[in-house]
Amino acid sequence: MRAKSAAAAILVWALALFAAGEALAAAPPILVRQPGYADSAGLSHPWRLTDSKWGFFAPLFLGLADELDHCKHADPAAAAGLRMSPNRLDRSGAAAIAALRDCHKWWFRKVPPDALPEKLWGRLVKDLPSPSPLERAKVLAFGAAALTPDYDRTIWDWDRGAGWTSADPDSILSWGPFKATAGHGCTLQKALAALAAQPATAAILREHFEGEAAVLDQLLDRTDPDWCAHQAKILKPVFDDPERREEFRVIFARLAAHPEIRAGYDAYFMGPTGYLAGRMGRYYALYAQAGLVPTEADFAFFLDRSLDYPPLSDALAAQLLPLVKAAGPQTWQARRIIANQTPFSSPGARSFQIGRDAVYWVDAVGQAGLDPVEASSWVRNSRLKASDVGLTEKPYAPPCTVVFLPACAAMAGARP
Repeated sequence: MRAKSAAAAILVWALALFAAGEALAAAPPILVRQPGYADSAGLSHPWRLTDSKWGFFAPLFLGLADELDHCKHADPAAAAGLRMSPNRLDRSGAAAIAALRDCHKWWFRKVPPDALPEKLWGRLVKDLPSPSPLERAKVLAFGAAALTPDYDRTIWDWDRGAGWTSADPDSILSWGPFKATAGHGCTLQKALAALAAQPATAAILREHFEGEAAVLDQLLDRTDPDWCAHQAKILKPVFDDPERREEFRVIFARLAAHPEIRAGYDAYFMGPTGYLAGRMGRYYALYAQAGLVPTEADFAFFLDRSLDYPPLSDALAAQLLPLVKAAGPQTWQARRIIANQTPFSSPGARSFQIGRDAVYWVDAVGQAGLDPVEASSWVRNSRLKASDVGLTEKPYAPPCTVVFLPACAAMAGARP
């Protein structure tokens, strides 16, 4: 019976996706576009985007640089600028895109200025699939992780002298863009345990922790009933020794260089036991109750909010349900309602988060269509649009390998 229910739910969703997709009349899809915003005087300014070192920007822009090498009239400096920082789109990247447009004007028909059309991926990047909604969403969501914006970054949160502070005073040590912390909740240790349990990553983990194997064993030892509470005692001697403290940062940086480790890190947070999957699942459940079909932009919005907000509570979901249901099939309105109805601890917190959230509906209304709080906060804290990384309102039901949702649990439970 559970298998039939799960299959029926998936079929209904698939039919809805097909029907919504047929109704789309979108402009040519883009890979990436340089962001821009208007100041209070109405003057337009360019902004920037920074991807993970292992995201889709680097292969794309290195391929663009190679293509520019074959353009007779292109300034060599355009390609050189891309090669210096291929995971960043700023003025030099926009200049390179403009140079490619001058070289191959017919490749850019109907595409906005400073944008690369989706169709160029196969020409500029060899042997890699086009970037997924998750890879695109990471560019936006990781930008909110000011302390640990990439997989090779760690922050000792005890190190107040360096100017770093954490929203969680007990976090001790944070690793990576999903903010795996060694304090309250012990998500860092749980992520390490997940890596240690997988054959593809266990040997890599042990190899890089060779000099701190005893500490790794202590971090993973769950026999102590107060295991999480005692983690500070394990890590404090490491922090107090300057050489060991820096070596820990090096260990995690070297771990991040392995694609298996990065994939395992993502899988822990977005898999069956991951807190991100659980938080995102609550938004998907709300949409299902409201009869809304999630889009690529919704997926990114749910990921971003799940990183920075407390979980969507049952009480708030019940409050939001009639509002998002009345918003209609255009889900950008639902995203805006969710953001504006979420309670905040202070006006400053609301201003910051509204600026982050507005990324996911400014495409629909334009900067001029934002209300005064949204507009000022968006300019102050974001200046980005979901469309800048090619995210669209195209319906998107992420597979269970991307994020483990309730439907995935239903299917797993139905298996013999």
